[in-house]
Amino acid sequence: MYDIIIRNGKILDGTGGPSFHADIAVKDGKIAKVSKVIRESAEREIDAAGLTVTPGFIDSHSHNDGWVLLQPLQREKIEQGITTSIGGQCGGSPAPYSGSREKADQIGEFGLECDIYKDMSTFLSIAKTVPQGANSMVLVGHNSIRAAVMGNAFRAPTEEELERMKAYVRDAMEAGALGLSFGLGYNPGCYSEIPEMSALAKVAAEYGGVVTAHIRNEGDNVAAAVKEFLQVLRESGARGVVSHLKSSDREENWGKVHNLMRLIDEANAEGLDVYADVYPYNAYNTSLLPIFAPIEFRANSREVMLEELKKPEVRAALRRRNVERYGREDLDWVQLNTIANAPQYEGKRMGEVARMMGKEDHYEALFDLLILNDLRGMACYFGISDDDVCAIMGYERAMIGTDSGVGRPTLRKYHPRLRGSFPRVLGRYVREKGACALPEMIRKMTSMPAAVYSLDTKGLIRAGMDADICIFDENRIIDGADFVDCTRKNEGLSYVIVGGKIAAVDGEATGEKGGRVITREI
Repeated sequence: MYDIIIRNGKILDGTGGPSFHADIAVKDGKIAKVSKVIRESAEREIDAAGLTVTPGFIDSHSHNDGWVLLQPLQREKIEQGITTSIGGQCGGSPAPYSGSREKADQIGEFGLECDIYKDMSTFLSIAKTVPQGANSMVLVGHNSIRAAVMGNAFRAPTEEELERMKAYVRDAMEAGALGLSFGLGYNPGCYSEIPEMSALAKVAAEYGGVVTAHIRNEGDNVAAAVKEFLQVLRESGARGVVSHLKSSDREENWGKVHNLMRLIDEANAEGLDVYADVYPYNAYNTSLLPIFAPIEFRANSREVMLEELKKPEVRAALRRRNVERYGREDLDWVQLNTIANAPQYEGKRMGEVARMMGKEDHYEALFDLLILNDLRGMACYFGISDDDVCAIMGYERAMIGTDSGVGRPTLRKYHPRLRGSFPRVLGRYVREKGACALPEMIRKMTSMPAAVYSLDTKGLIRAGMDADICIFDENRIIDGADFVDCTRKNEGLSYVIVGGKIAAVDGEATGEKGGRVITREI
């Protein structure tokens, strides 16, 4: 007897090929049989008549990894059909732990020992023992490594420091990490240059690891930033992924994505192996400080930055820089979402926040807010063209990602991508906008990231593959969360199966934990 039989479904098997109707049998966490008619019985039968059956979605760009010990159900992943996530992106990973106050606060809040995060091998050895609602794999972050070795030093590493960083990469790869991620828009990765990056990427490549990059600039100098990363891949020999491909900041940059895709195509024609990932929104989400303060300012200690921000001449210089960079005097394109010391401003645009603070100038309000919130704070930035998003969605080497973690008790407002990314792609970009045909989009969500990240048993509906499966109504599936109400549920997602266990029914998590933290085969 099988554990589960899915009957009468329209199957898109993840290859990008046409659909077919068949039954699927699941046994012991694996797809045991795919056949026109399965006559045997099962403990649980699902009638998928009128529904589409696909491999479970793979979140090719996730930040769930820091929460696998703290929020292992990963509710927001499975409730949008994600059965596997690729974490550790944008240069940040749970380990190695650098001793930063933010990380210590986070760990202390949940009662976990910092020693768990001392290196990737220690973290993974523990994380693998904790059942998960969805599967996770992790990259090791260059920013985390650099901070552990060099702190926030604004310089190139010494030879000894570079060797220590290489040792952290080697430890991670031997522990089963997928590869190495760069976060060149953030401290302290923004202080690195090509020789350092290439040396570390080469270590990951020696183990067959993938190298990803949040590139140095996604605005005026985005082409140069892509070329820089391609040079790192060229020198290291690594397979690479350009993270959340976009051209943003000001409208003059919209449309540049076509040139970026051409650069990636030329690199592949040259013999490199390069991909990209994309999320389905016209706003990105990140901390306030990296967006509005240059790297020279961020090289200072927190105490120095707080004092500098009180000076009128410093404020005036920062204001001039940002008006020139973003091409506008106002900050109505910025919507705050996580402001711990001033939650009354969460979910509001900066223009409204300025009025609430009694400020005429938006930047004066922003600087006061940064001081009030100890330089912390997250926001959504509406600086992306939807036409660009559509173009990248249709790009043959683009995978789908959320660029998001999971919900947690202290999180009140957040980017809706945390809940709605994959249903949004299928409902708004496939069904409504026609940015990509459904079979091809399913490939971008399943077998393509499985191949890029060497997940040999995932991404296809085929006997012998892991029983990670989504069942949905392709005519109804749509995201619910938006920038006003980020908590609304998705629609049209009937079942999510992870590791042969039914993880979600009608878009609601069941509490089953059929997933795990997976390590790469050494």
